[in-house]
Amino acid sequence: MVDKDFTVSEKRITLGLAGVLGLRMLGLFLALPVLSIYAKSMPGSDAFLAGLAIGAYGLTQAIFQIPYGLWSDKVGRKPILISSTLIFIVGSFLSAYASYQESIFLLILGRFLQGIGAVSSVVMALLADMTREEVRTRAMATIGASIGMAFAFGMVLGPIIAAHFGLWAVFIFTGMLGIISLPYILFGIREPSKISHHDDAEFTSSYLKVVLQDRNLIRMNFGMFVLHMTLTSVFTVVPLIFAHQHVIDLKDLWKIYLLMFFAGLTLMVPSTIIAEKKKKIKEVKLLGISILIVSFLLFPLFQENFYMTVFAIVVYFTGFMMLEPIMPSLMSKYSDPRVKGTASGVFNTFQLVGAFLGGAIGGYFAKIDSSFNLNFIFLLILTVLWMLVVIPMNMPSNK
Repeated sequence: MVDKDFTVSEKRITLGLAGVLGLRMLGLFLALPVLSIYAKSMPGSDAFLAGLAIGAYGLTQAIFQIPYGLWSDKVGRKPILISSTLIFIVGSFLSAYASYQESIFLLILGRFLQGIGAVSSVVMALLADMTREEVRTRAMATIGASIGMAFAFGMVLGPIIAAHFGLWAVFIFTGMLGIISLPYILFGIREPSKISHHDDAEFTSSYLKVVLQDRNLIRMNFGMFVLHMTLTSVFTVVPLIFAHQHVIDLKDLWKIYLLMFFAGLTLMVPSTIIAEKKKKIKEVKLLGISILIVSFLLFPLFQENFYMTVFAIVVYFTGFMMLEPIMPSLMSKYSDPRVKGTASGVFNTFQLVGAFLGGAIGGYFAKIDSSFNLNFIFLLILTVLWMLVVIPMNMPSNK
């Protein structure tokens, strides 16, 4: 009989790597809710450059996501993990220096470096080396949970730190998080005795054609691309709307984001249970997309009303939180086990490209349209298109 419980060593490495990646992603998420306000006010900057600074990490993460995993197969997991952590720390401190000097272009460079250092594929490959196949899915879920917690804390802590100390302090704190993780990476992780390539957890180039020809996976990739494009686009533009309204002080923005998070969490848990346990995943997915659509209708209508803007972002985030946990699960269900690692790599790449373009496009629309309406009209059209793609899909059986 196969033992499906974690061993002590499996539990230790899973929690350790979840902490490493969680700290790194917390560093990225800290800046998301406030960066556009501070970056736009820098000399020579504008809304487009501010949006570029927000999304920059996504582009370099997308570029290095797959190569890092493949390189670690050849040179070892720890060397890549150590070097990427150092790059992340340098990028964070460069971003802090750029924020202090108010240099938008240096800030964008720092954010690009952060993305190079924040790649998660090596963590996933190392986790696959150190866990048995029977517990690997739960180990990966633990990593996903740590990223979710990082997102929640980042949305609340970022505005507090920025308001009391300045944007530079957000990135100093981010760099310190990277430094905190270094001792564990150096001394708490041992290089696996045998480095193996795991098709269920890593990208395999020979399977790429299979993944790109699967219509269901193509639709899932498009959906994740749209979802994360809306995320960075919304958090590029909405802080600028709050600043324009002059109703709430920047130091109090965290209260709005805390309300937003708890509202989203309240519906996320039961909706995920209904999707997975009651096999209503398509219904929950369509409901989540519908909620996003409603939010994009609300934003242009009530931008001059502070309380309705708060309501609109709470509605948006509720839809986002309903969709975020079920999207990777659904992608996994569509994937054949032998190509699951490749499908995941492509899926994550689309997600990160979406995050980059969301910041850049949201910033561009905010630059050319002071009413901010163009951005939400664009997101509305894109999300409606996503819904039209989802409606004819047949949902897979639970695997």
